[in-house]
Amino acid sequence: MATIGLILVVAPDRVFRRSLEFALEAELYAVDSHARLTTAVESPLLASAACAVIDEKAVRDHAYEWDALDRLGKPVVLLVDRFRPPVSRANLTVLVKPLLGNALIERVRSIAGQPGVH
Repeated sequence: MATIGLILVVAPDRVFRRSLEFALEAELYAVDSHARLTTAVESPLLASAACAVIDEKAVRDHAYEWDALDRLGKPVVLLVDRFRPPVSRANLTVLVKPLLGNALIERVRSIAGQPGVH
């Protein structure tokens, strides 16, 4: 089955990361998945990714990790519990967990496209 775009996923929790992978793959997106933001930034597939879906637990209060979001050079969908990131980050969309309905898929589609668009 053909995919419609590559999505970078970063989530330290293996079970949550796998659920994100499943949801995106069910919508025909290819997924490059990582437990840590540092490995995602170094991924050889990064250049091909349409966007990144990142759990807030992968971004600590350290400036390096917030700067790593900018170094991705991609739109980022940040999944948060209650925390609000600095609003000055370009290309950053915040979705609050638990994710209700198709909020994540709709946001990814608006960035990466959907079947029949590419």
